[in-house]
Amino acid sequence: MFFAAHSLHRRLSIAIGTLALLVGVLGALGTFLVVRSLASEFNASLRDAAAHVQTGTPHGASEAQGERSPSDDFVVQIWSAGDGAAPSRTSNARLALPRSQSGFSSVDYDGEAWDVFALAAGDEYIQVAESRSMRNRNALRVAFWSLLPVLALLPLLVLTIAVTVRLSLRPMERVGRRAAKVDLHDLKPLEAAQAPVELRPFVESINRMIERLSVLVNAERKFIADAAHELRSPISAMQLQIDNLRDAPPGQYPERLDELRRGVARTGSLVSQLLGLARAEIGSAERVLVNVPLPALVTEVLADLLPLADARGIDLGVERLDEVSVRATETDLRILVRNLVDNAIRYGHEGARVDIAVRHEGSHVRIDVIDEGPGIAPADLPRVFDRFFRAAGHDTPGSGLGLAIAQALAQSYRGRVTLENRRDGTTGVVASIELPLA
Repeated sequence: MFFAAHSLHRRLSIAIGTLALLVGVLGALGTFLVVRSLASEFNASLRDAAAHVQTGTPHGASEAQGERSPSDDFVVQIWSAGDGAAPSRTSNARLALPRSQSGFSSVDYDGEAWDVFALAAGDEYIQVAESRSMRNRNALRVAFWSLLPVLALLPLLVLTIAVTVRLSLRPMERVGRRAAKVDLHDLKPLEAAQAPVELRPFVESINRMIERLSVLVNAERKFIADAAHELRSPISAMQLQIDNLRDAPPGQYPERLDELRRGVARTGSLVSQLLGLARAEIGSAERVLVNVPLPALVTEVLADLLPLADARGIDLGVERLDEVSVRATETDLRILVRNLVDNAIRYGHEGARVDIAVRHEGSHVRIDVIDEGPGIAPADLPRVFDRFFRAAGHDTPGSGLGLAIAQALAQSYRGRVTLENRRDGTTGVVASIELPLA
């Protein structure tokens, strides 16, 4: 059945085309029957006219009944040599049409228009005439019988089209109802294979959106679970420190209070990083983008981190600074660069170097942060951007959110962050930021 075809275009084309073909065939049949009836009447008129012309006498039935018959609308007149105004032979003596000029012409007789054709044949002059009213009646009959099938089938046509359109669009209703059920607890994709061909791109785009939403929802659920886990430990530690402070001798108050202050600071830092990660991943519709010169921004970030580098005995310097700009918000770029440089400083040993380079590469800019730290185990490289992930074998304090925040910020500006171990014979990591130029 054509309604099962997976194409709205095919369904509607077949259904409406079939109806149009049916109406056309019935209309042609009605026209054929009418024309055949007219041909029979015309043949009878020709036969009567030929007989009357041969005898030269009028049609008896017409005179007896006094009624107008088809033969009264058709007349043949013949003038022989020596005839006057009246023809010597005629198919209808009651119709005395005047003699017309040769060829086609129109005459008015007894208040009625006649179409006439006349020609000379040897010594005789032949004139054939037909009333225009008969032609009009025949035209109306043909038009009526041609239109009658359409008028008779019009209600059926309207009903069939309505049913066809409803059946053809039913798959759209099913897709709409299924899409309306999609929520955070039901993120199953729609059945694209069962949808009509015309709807499949739309259904596939919805499925891609559902897939992205599912990934985002799962990531947020994991983020909430991880955040709750990470916050539980410092909050429990602060609760214990408060209990210790309450039970401590007066002479230990300052020491216990410092411990509590450090715990609050660590918890505040973790909460700030969590908020920063959420802001980086969700983005902000109110961002005001400007052209940010990278040399100036990198220099300011290094100046801010110079005390930390000095405290850890790290040689912090610049290898290269190309004059390039990136269209972004200065705050986001500052956090992005600072996180990578801060990581390099914290994981470097005393006396190590951390070099920063800003390079212009075609339509992109590349910021490299090169350290001399312990490097990253190859098995850990694919996970370094996961939230709360910290490579094994490192006791450096941190929450494991710095690289996740950096990657989220870079991706929000159509860029990316990459990490790889150095290959020049020195241990350490090359952290790179790639961003499109302003």
